[in-house]
Amino acid sequence: MDALRVRTWRFVFSIGLLALLVLQTGCYDFVTDFTYGKSADKSINGVSVFANLLRDRGHSVSRKRRLTNRFDRYDTVVWTPDNKAHPPEKVVAWLEQWLAKGDPRVLIFVGRSYDGKRPYYQGKFDTATPEAREGWQRELAEEIMRNREFTYDWGTNSGDPTTTFWYEKDENVKVDATKIGGPWAEDIDSNRIDLKCQSLLKPLALEDYNDNDEVPQLPVEFDEDGQSGYFDDDYWVEEFREDEITVKELLTVDGKPFAFEISTATTPGRKVIIISNGSFLLNYPLVKPENRKLAAKVADEVTGDVVFLESGYSWPSIGGSGNDPALHWTWVGQAPMNYIVPHFLFWGVLYCFVFYPNFGRPKRIQFHPPKAFQSHVKAVAAILGRSKEKNWARQVVDLWLKRNNRTKQ
Repeated sequence: MDALRVRTWRFVFSIGLLALLVLQTGCYDFVTDFTYGKSADKSINGVSVFANLLRDRGHSVSRKRRLTNRFDRYDTVVWTPDNKAHPPEKVVAWLEQWLAKGDPRVLIFVGRSYDGKRPYYQGKFDTATPEAREGWQRELAEEIMRNREFTYDWGTNSGDPTTTFWYEKDENVKVDATKIGGPWAEDIDSNRIDLKCQSLLKPLALEDYNDNDEVPQLPVEFDEDGQSGYFDDDYWVEEFREDEITVKELLTVDGKPFAFEISTATTPGRKVIIISNGSFLLNYPLVKPENRKLAAKVADEVTGDVVFLESGYSWPSIGGSGNDPALHWTWVGQAPMNYIVPHFLFWGVLYCFVFYPNFGRPKRIQFHPPKAFQSHVKAVAAILGRSKEKNWARQVVDLWLKRNNRTKQ
């Protein structure tokens, strides 16, 4: 009894210690999350705040990683790639084909020329206590050095042909960021926003948009079951790009376009909105009220059900299953679960090694001395008595007597 009680207390103590360590570890944010473009986390560079803004307006919000036929159920696609290079030709063609399948449909593309890490460290340094300023100053200095070393060229082409069909890059721009214009600039205090304009995305000339030779073509690809996710005909001419494209500037900075719209006169509901960067759409910049007002202007362009295309640093793949199991397990890698789960695994494995295997020298079993024969008789009688079947008990006794050539006493 004492041994059982000791093992019970050891078990309770181990579970309590495990829970204490896990909870204590999960309560601290050791590393600030800077993952870019995700709509379901609290990263500095995420877009979850903008996604919640759309939910508050009644839109259904989802997220996908692959371009499949399931996109047909959505009316708006928001794409914030973690890549500065021009998107591949096949991806642009696929999304343009998606636009051609419905009306209204909106594609919002946010360029990658802004990162909230440095403004975050700068803000922490400006508001920190004198005791904590040294640490934040070190973090800010390291971020500035990384910025100079890598120049934030988030660009990779992955070997696929790229296209400039949507926009061209305007590098090393020197403008007055307080001089904003366009429809989105109405009721916005330009002195209270912070638009990053060192690199902008600008529209092409109209003749380039309407030149069929410059339009990216989407090859017909078939899955293993022989089904194709694309139109078999040339949808550019017959579906969407039959009419001439028009460009509308939505937000300008010192006369240069910061955000613009690509559409046609006959189908204004089908449009591509190009935004140079997320300096007013990401989570951290949205702490400023004027940035939230500007983000609301973008939300006004959204229609119907919304899907966030989360491609990350690599470009999205085309085709395959519509389900994306990886998205259902992303919560494991997010704080605080990315601290809790490894500790549960470590302490759980350690507990199994401590309590379940038999280590050390084997113990000699202590056998009890033989009992008197009357103890056996009493035990059998007790078993027969528990059956509460008097006739059956008599039959058992008679059978035993008959086998042993004894008469009933």
